[in-house]
Amino acid sequence: MDKRKIQLGLIFAIIVVTYNIVLFLVAQNLHTSFWVSYIFIMISILSCVISFFFVSNEKRKKQVVGMPVTVLSVLYFVCEFIMGTIFMFFDVSFAAVFVPQFVLCALFLICFIPALMSPKNYKTAKQEIQKTSTQDTLPNENDANNQQSKDVEK
Repeated sequence: MDKRKIQLGLIFAIIVVTYNIVLFLVAQNLHTSFWVSYIFIMISILSCVISFFFVSNEKRKKQVVGMPVTVLSVLYFVCEFIMGTIFMFFDVSFAAVFVPQFVLCALFLICFIPALMSPKNYKTAKQEIQKTSTQDTLPNENDANNQQSKDVEK
């Protein structure tokens, strides 16, 4: 593991530990909406860790919805952090807390998973397909030269 990944890992660890310490010191009532929000926030942190540590450099730079995969995961974390933290301190029904956070997570996964599963370099793969299809439709130069030499021989 390179030095940059170790530093990034330490930053993530410090953020998670600090957040958990502050959260559990401040939270007085650990109700259902607290735990649902807590789980979704931890899922969003996990998505950031996955995008920074376990996604290759080529896939990390892919543009998804106009931004790289890592930026998308950080944006999801920020949105989930804000929404989840607000929901944690209000004791509302399970559905009122679960549905918005689940929709946000589903939208993120709809963009994130296909980006990880697509070919390494989409443009290169697309160009290769176009070259193959053009070669199939265009006559081969060797065939044309062979035909001309046969016509000359006759």
